[in-house]
Amino acid sequence: MKPAVQIGSGIFLSLATIGLIFTYDFYIKERIDSEQVVVVKPGEEIKKSERITENKLIIERRAKDTLIKDVIYADQLKEIVGRDAKQDLLGNSMVSEKMIDYDLMVPDAAEGEAIRPITGDMIYAQPGSLRRKDIIDIYLVNPDGTASFMQSGPSQVSSEETDTTTDTTDEATTPIEEKQIMNTKPFLKNVRVAYVKDSGNKEVVAAEEGTKTDSRLNATSQISDIELILNEEDFTKLMTEVLTKGSKLYITYQ
Repeated sequence: MKPAVQIGSGIFLSLATIGLIFTYDFYIKERIDSEQVVVVKPGEEIKKSERITENKLIIERRAKDTLIKDVIYADQLKEIVGRDAKQDLLGNSMVSEKMIDYDLMVPDAAEGEAIRPITGDMIYAQPGSLRRKDIIDIYLVNPDGTASFMQSGPSQVSSEETDTTTDTTDEATTPIEEKQIMNTKPFLKNVRVAYVKDSGNKEVVAAEEGTKTDSRLNATSQISDIELILNEEDFTKLMTEVLTKGSKLYITYQ
C-alpha cells in the first residue's frame, strides 16, 4: 500500500473515531442516560389550586439520576393539562404525580370552594364504609323524622280500622298520617369527601386485614366527623337546614 494511502486511511480513521466519540458524548449518550420530562417554564410559577395550562409547561431532557419520584414524562403532558396543582410549582422544576390533583380534592377558591366540617351530631345516618375521596349524595331528615324525599299525607283508613282507633272520649281525634315516598332527589348531589375522621381526629382508613378481600370491610376506627368540599352557596343552604330547621343529614355514596 502506498504511503499516501496509508496516511490518508489513518487520518480518515482518526477523524471518524473523533466523530463517533463526539456523537456518542453529545447525542447518543445524552439520550441513553436521560428522559424527556415535563418542566415548569423558567420564569413561570403555578400556584396551589391553580388550573394547569400548557403554556406554562415545557418538555426538557433531564439526566435519569436527577429525576424526581413519579415524574411526569413527555407523553403524559396531556393528562395533567386542565387539572389543579396540589402545591406551588416553581419555574424550571420538574412536575411529579404527587403535585397534581387527580381526584379534585383541592378546593377551587375561584368557585368559592373550601373544606367544610360536618360534625357527627349533624348526621342522621351514613355508611360505615365511607372513605376519603368518595362522592356522596346528601338527603335531609326533618326533625319530625321524615326525610326530604318523603311527604306526609292522610292515610286511607277503612271504617273498620277507624272504629278500633277512635278514642271513646269526646275529644277530637288527630287524623292518621303515613309517609309516602314522593321524591328521591337528594338535597346535594356529587359532593366530594375530603376527609373521614374518627373521634380522635384521625383519618378512618381500611384496616390491613381487610385489603385482601374488600378494603371497605374493615376500618381502623369508627367514623365520627367528615369534611366535605362545598362552595359557599351550598354550605349556607345546608347549614340553614341543619341549624335553623333542625334537619339532619342522611348520606349515601356512589
